[in-house]
Amino acid sequence: MHNLVDPADDPAVEDAPRRGRILWALASCMTEKGYQATTISDIAREARVSKTVVYAHFRDKEQCLLELYSRANDNVLTRVRQAQEDARAAGLPWRERLRAGIGAYLETLATGPEVAWAMIDRYVDLLSEVAAGLATEHPDEVRPVSRELVLAAVGGINELMLARVERGEAARIREDAEVATATVVGLLERRG
Repeated sequence: MHNLVDPADDPAVEDAPRRGRILWALASCMTEKGYQATTISDIAREARVSKTVVYAHFRDKEQCLLELYSRANDNVLTRVRQAQEDARAAGLPWRERLRAGIGAYLETLATGPEVAWAMIDRYVDLLSEVAAGLATEHPDEVRPVSRELVLAAVGGINELMLARVERGEAARIREDAEVATATVVGLLERRG
């Protein structure tokens, strides 16, 4: 989880290390007992701060959760975009470029699956953008697809990830990159 969200280096955040500990504490408590059952007292105890300090940084538990998701989301998308750009710069075929981006998505989510569901919408936008670019670059091989179809594919990918988490196999999420890539390639590939 620490690789997924790290506000400690954010110069715009006053007392960023303590704020970061509060965010980690929420993620840890959510992993242990779920969001609904987590209290501000739990977060304060886990972060080794007082409830007053938690409230000095966040209006309530929901605001803390929103920041946690926002930071995690930004981190995931940055890593996926970089993987896509690196694959393109390396001149990889479109299927391998998709695999690089999907692999980066799963690899990054494996570091913090507790917050992964919040990233679906923005990842769908990014993957839709990549798919549209591939359809333009390779019109004989890649068909244009709607955002709704991309959403359906990403929903399936996230179900793979959630099944891993439910089985206690979060560290193995990255192993599903081939299946996830095959799903998206199958969606985009022109047939006959």
